Parts: sequence; structure tokens; C-alpha cells
Amino acid sequence: MAHRKYHSVTVTPVCDATEVGDGMIIFNPTKIPGACTRDGSSLLKSIVLTDRDDNKIAIELYFLQVSKPLGTLGAVISITDANLSLAKPLGCVTMPAVSGLGDYVLGGISTLAGIDLVMQSDGDDNEEGAIYVAGVATATKTYTASGLDLTLGFEVI
Repeated sequence: MAHRKYHSVTVTPVCDATEVGDGMIIFNPTKIPGACTRDGSSLLKSIVLTDRDDNKIAIELYFLQVSKPLGTLGAVISITDANLSLAKPLGCVTMPAVSGLGDYVLGGISTLAGIDLVMQSDGDDNEEGAIYVAGVATATKTYTASGLDLTLGFEVI
């Protein structure tokens, strides 16, 4: 895959299709293919969250080099220290809640720019420069299995 200096990747994580409470897992690691060059790095510049379930809450996004579940969907995070180390965390970003701007009545679009978080793929784990993202709720809401989309903007470094 040829990489430009800037590119975006859109993913639709598989969400827990039930009511999820504050601090509970909405979705476990979802692959973001081509985020980096193989075993290379990119800067995460921006994130656009499209919420077709119209939940209007902030969501904590956990970025990992290797896919390791944070725990059971709809439950609090229960990953062990050993598995977290194996996941090689890259950082955590809180997506803001939609409030007014970006509210399209049936859903919402939340945007976060200027992140500049270094992302690096794990060449031992994959050959496509992928990283992973998992999501955790900050309030009690109900999701559908495909109610969220994430568009992540990267700058190859």
C-alpha cells in the first residue's frame, strides 16, 4: 500500500449492543489497517467519531500496537497487567461529547484535532502497519452493534 504524507482510515468497531455503563467497554480492539508503514510510525492528527446511536457522550479511546481485549464487552476493564504489557499501549484519547455543533438530530459527529500522538505498528504482529483501538463509555448509554464509525487522520513520520 502506497502511503501519502497524510491519510485517513475509517473503521466501524463491533459495539456491545446493549446498555453500557460508565467505565464499561463499548468495543474491544478494532484493527486500523495502514495506520503506519510496516513497523513504522505515524502521528495521529485527528479523530472524527460518527455516532449513529445519538448517545452524545464522551468516549475514551485506547490505542494499542497488539490486539488484546480490554475485557468483556459491556463490563468494566479487566485486562491483566501482563496482557496490557503484551498489547503495547500507545495512548488514550478522550473523544468529546457532541453538544450542539455536529448534532444532526438522529446522530452526532464529534471531532478532535491537533492530537499529535505517536503511533507505531508492531512488525512482529502484522505486516500491514496496523494499530488497534478500543472504546470505553463515560456514561450509561445503549449502543447498536455498528452504531459508531471512527475516521482517524494520520501523518506518516
